[in-house]
Amino acid sequence: MEVKPGSARGKVLLLGSESIGRGDDDLGYEILLTMLKTLAGRDDRPVAIIFWNTAVRLLASDSPAVPHLKTLESKGVQLLGGQLCVNELELAGKLAAGKSATMDEILDLLLHHDVVNL
Repeated sequence: MEVKPGSARGKVLLLGSESIGRGDDDLGYEILLTMLKTLAGRDDRPVAIIFWNTAVRLLASDSPAVPHLKTLESKGVQLLGGQLCVNELELAGKLAAGKSATMDEILDLLLHHDVVNL
């Protein structure tokens, strides 16, 4: 997806871990799963969700988030896992949703859309 510099179209969600918010990580994980499930059922969705650091584990085949992520993907939401993180966490070839993305691909989205850091 190419976007002209200076234009902003849609939102990009940025996930850096397997939970949302500060405090209890188990509760944050449940909040995240609930958000993804709810988001998958809405008509208004982000352009993309970027997963980096340990958040890339959410894209792996054994993640309970995969059904919600596949629904989002089928509705046109780009799901991008940071390539460095995917490789470092030994998840190459194990993603059940989304795809591994280079830093250039990620920066194209971050620099040309409104970013919501979760």
